[in-house]
Amino acid sequence: MEVTIHERLCRNLRRLASIEGVLVLLVGLVVIVAWVFGINSLKGLRPGLPTMKANTALCFMLSGIALVLASIPHSSPLKRRAAQVCSGVVTLISGLTLAQYFFDVDLGIDQLLVRDPVRGVELGYPGRMAPNTALCLVLLGVALLCLEVKTRVVGWPSQYLAAFSAVIALVGFVGYLYGLAEFTGISRYAQMAVHTTVCVLLLSLGVFHCRPDRGLMSVVTQSGLGGVLARWLLPPALVLPILLIGLVLVGYRSEAYALPFALALIATGNAVVFTVLVWVAAFALNRAEARRLSSEAERIQLVAREQAARAEAKAQQRERSRAEAAEREAQQAVRTREEVLAVVSHDLKNPLGGIALSTQLLRRLLPPGEQGERMLKHTHTIERSVERMDRLIQDLLDMASLQVGRLKLDLRRHAVDELLREGLALLEPLAIQKGITLRTQLPRERGWVHCDRDRFFQVLSNLVGNALKFTPEGGAVLVEAVIEESFVRFRVRDTGPGIPAEALPHLFEPFWQVEGTGKKGTGLGLSISRGLVEAHGGRLAVESEEGRGSTFCFTLPRASLLVDRERAPEPPVH
Repeated sequence: MEVTIHERLCRNLRRLASIEGVLVLLVGLVVIVAWVFGINSLKGLRPGLPTMKANTALCFMLSGIALVLASIPHSSPLKRRAAQVCSGVVTLISGLTLAQYFFDVDLGIDQLLVRDPVRGVELGYPGRMAPNTALCLVLLGVALLCLEVKTRVVGWPSQYLAAFSAVIALVGFVGYLYGLAEFTGISRYAQMAVHTTVCVLLLSLGVFHCRPDRGLMSVVTQSGLGGVLARWLLPPALVLPILLIGLVLVGYRSEAYALPFALALIATGNAVVFTVLVWVAAFALNRAEARRLSSEAERIQLVAREQAARAEAKAQQRERSRAEAAEREAQQAVRTREEVLAVVSHDLKNPLGGIALSTQLLRRLLPPGEQGERMLKHTHTIERSVERMDRLIQDLLDMASLQVGRLKLDLRRHAVDELLREGLALLEPLAIQKGITLRTQLPRERGWVHCDRDRFFQVLSNLVGNALKFTPEGGAVLVEAVIEESFVRFRVRDTGPGIPAEALPHLFEPFWQVEGTGKKGTGLGLSISRGLVEAHGGRLAVESEEGRGSTFCFTLPRASLLVDRERAPEPPVH
């Protein structure tokens, strides 16, 4: 059934590639006709906007033909050769156009098909396509030429070339979508016509769709959980931020609200969208884990029934065989989870990076004075939302690495006092902001531990951050270190409301939170902290009583006894 779904999806995508090729071919043909008969409305769609040049239209016609021929399954050698010839001509025309810009020469190809009577407009080269249009056509021509080429370094380069051209065209398309009508500054050199941007996007998608079982597209078309999540997450991750900002821009231009409120809407909308996407991925991981545990339980029951019915020797042999089979199933579950994590980390972090970059650009455009200061606060809100979403994604990745035992630690020798001073220096501003006293009690003698410095700060930040979150204003948080014979013990004490006794057994479970506190988070911090401490060979525990605060304690091995860590018993945590 899985193979059938995959094949049907690939077949439909190849048909879609053919349709995209036909559409591009028709657009190019219509524009050529418009140039021959002087129909100006079809050249640029609207007066004042850039026009699609005749050479551009010719390249689109040839590219559309090449895409249609490449989408035919099991095509003949003659059709493949025709597609390569068309792609080669596109690469030649666009490449020569770029050479004209680079070397400031006129090779006489700009008005070879038809004469462009308009002069002194756009870039001042009658009949010549814009530089970014030429670059996109070079990339697409080469992509169509090397559809069957695979390299050791990047795999299938045609998809990367198509992705690059799509990004260039998407910038122009979104600009038109947001109402761009005048090109100034550097954008003057990127005057791609509206229908040119659409054709480039269609060709870029067509390169992906005509080979859906290869490279990046193989992640999307596979029948497993990774493919399902990719098909769910990719469209909203690509479309929703563009639509959201467009809707807010419409309201702002209609003077329905001021720019600061528009920024607030963008920040809130993006935070909500990507929070929902992250939680969808998290729930999918939980469902996959539940299915794996259910399968494991069924296997154990089956083994028990067979041991009761068969002789001891045969039962032992079958037990070994079934254990081997279970280990193949476990490896498959791990691979499935890693595929899901790859989708989450790639397809969510990239849009977050785009939001962060857009926020930096917005900050540069803020007006001076009091209004600019107010708007600056909104940009900080956007950045904090992005940091929050990035932290959610990183928590999911850390949790998965801990569960499969693939967490990598950079163990080095560090002084206890320096670790605490440096770690708490980052948390002191938060304590001051909340009006909480943050104190440190260091040992008299200087101790050393072997640990991963960044992971230590992650554990310390989680524990102290929780203490500051739940401790009321005017309270205190104490961080102390005690050097013992084999381990260094770290304690974080607070004067907060404490933890109910019935909640203590569940405190370190993933996604679990104490009800009724009014403080919400991911529910992963304590679980990840315990996993990080145990990966160092230590232990993490908690003591708490309602109304009297909480104490979290974790241990790390002393540096001088690192060689004996595997043989040393784990100390009690109290």
